[in-house]
Order: sequence, then C-alpha cells, then structure tokens
Amino acid sequence: MADLQARVREQLRMRLVGRGGPKAFTDPAVFDAVEAALRQALAASESRALLLPELLGDRGEWQLATSLDLRSHHPRLGGLIVGVKRAVLLPITRWLFEFARDNFARQQRLNDVLFACVETLLIEQTALQAEIARLHAERAPVAPRD
Repeated sequence: MADLQARVREQLRMRLVGRGGPKAFTDPAVFDAVEAALRQALAASESRALLLPELLGDRGEWQLATSLDLRSHHPRLGGLIVGVKRAVLLPITRWLFEFARDNFARQQRLNDVLFACVETLLIEQTALQAEIARLHAERAPVAPRD
C-alpha cells in the first residue's frame, strides 16, 4: 500500500512540475515537506483548534452565515408579510439560496484550511527564528579579557 501511495504522490509531483508548478517541486524532498505541512494544516483545520479564529473574536462577526431567516419589521402586518414571503418568494428563490449556501460552505471550508496553513507557517517560522537566534548566540565570539 505504501508503494502505491508513493507512486501516486510521485505522479502528482511530476504532473505539477510539468504544468508549470514551483520549480522547487523537482526536488522530491521539498515536495514531501510541503505536502506534510499542508496535511498538518488540513488536520488542524478539521479539529478547529486554531489560534487565528480565537483572535478574530466573535464567530458571528466573521464566519459566513448560510441560514435563511424570513422576518418583517412591521408590527401589525409582519405575520402576513412573512407568510407571503414563504409562500411566494421562497419557492422562487430556493434554488438560488441552495446554490449560494453550498458555495458559502465550500468557502468556509477553504477559509478554515487557509487559517490553518497560515498558522502552521507561522509556527514553523517562529521555531526557525528561535533556532537561528540560538545558533548565533552559540557562535558569538567571546570578548577577550584583559
């Protein structure tokens, strides 16, 4: 099974390189590292345990809303207006609503994955910066003592 997966990944890598993908993908190790980072981000997006959405605040303010809520602001005629909307307008526009709802759901999924990708890259960048700072500190010349 692992051999089959390796062949499929190799075909994918070659297809991407052949279609003008990143030149770095000619190196299988680079491709494997990028794929691993994307898989890690995808897993993080599925768990929804991400920092960025927490920093954005109230989900209702930024998350796509896909529900249809019919109401009226008229206190006396509100019930009649909502009834007409449900009986006449809703059947006419239901196909558009369902089409838009499906697209919103796909967009929300993509947003979640991109949040996870950004977070994964930031985590890796922070770790690399810390490693570089540690290496520079180890190589810093010691001032001679008099």
